[in-house]
Amino acid sequence: MTLDRFGLEHAIVRHCSPTLAGIKPGCLFNVPGSFSPSPACERGRALDALVARENEALAPSGVRVRVLARRSCGALVFVYRPELLGSHLREARVAELLRGWGYATNGPGWLEGVLAQLGARLQAQACSGEFPHEVGLFLGYPTDDVVAFIEHEGRDYLCCGCWKVYSHPERAQACFASYRRCTQACLALLETGSTVADLASGHVAIAA
Repeated sequence: MTLDRFGLEHAIVRHCSPTLAGIKPGCLFNVPGSFSPSPACERGRALDALVARENEALAPSGVRVRVLARRSCGALVFVYRPELLGSHLREARVAELLRGWGYATNGPGWLEGVLAQLGARLQAQACSGEFPHEVGLFLGYPTDDVVAFIEHEGRDYLCCGCWKVYSHPERAQACFASYRRCTQACLALLETGSTVADLASGHVAIAA
């Protein structure tokens, strides 16, 4: 990915179209390269400036972009709809699981708090190739599949697409197909001049 506005917007559309379309609470992608948590990191400052510009453009649509972790193997960028994500994370079973992992799912500013905590855990994993298991809940994966993934240590799944599926494979496959159609439509619109803000605002028709 080229670290300029078009490079970031292309990465957002390629990896996060279902969130732009409002059918997924959040999406996560990696910006390749070496990033340091230090404020003096030039590459990190460049990414922060691009993210700030995108957030300004996306503010009317209710979509946010956040750098969750900065690592020597890349920066993890989270694109999310706070209202949709907050509603999902406060569902009874999801909130119970998060509390079991040490997250606080209530109180003022709780969503910012859990995102900061997730970022810290992702940061701590560095480039080991392992994510904290709860990341699937932030990405809107079915709760049963997130729990089963942990119990089965990632094995014995029924099918695999955006996530490893342990129940309702037909439903999951339909969801994967919907995400693919949405992404293809958004990429086509980006190539013909639409911006990420256009896609997130609903000003253009997106096939899901």
